[in-house]
Amino acid sequence: MKIFFDVNVVLDIAIKRTKDPGIFNKLTFALESGKIKGYVTTGLIQTVSYFLLKYLDYNKTREILTIIVPMFHFLDGDEKDILNALRMDSKDIEDAIFYQISLSNQIDAIVTSDKDFLKLSNTYLPVLTPEELVRRLD
Repeated sequence: MKIFFDVNVVLDIAIKRTKDPGIFNKLTFALESGKIKGYVTTGLIQTVSYFLLKYLDYNKTREILTIIVPMFHFLDGDEKDILNALRMDSKDIEDAIFYQISLSNQIDAIVTSDKDFLKLSNTYLPVLTPEELVRRLD
């Protein structure tokens, strides 16, 4: 199963920021065991590093990124993805771009904690919460 991970979920995994650590432990195990293939973009990791550096020092940020980056495969977007995203009925351009990149790369689902991103879910590309994804994996 090919899953695109949104920024907030990657941050949750990176800093173990959650009400239910079991959810993120299961996601991490699914990634590491190959049960799911996780996908992100380079820009997404840049955003994660920006937020980590706001709260952690450089060495800790580097240590965390060194652990989480190998868990993921990297996708590239192109002009078509961006233009298609701008045509979507979404107020969040970043989410729309991630959605279009995921569509272009035959991703099976997107996982996010962003309530607005969840509104983009449809039969072509489901957008799931971490809890929904874990239920589908069980």
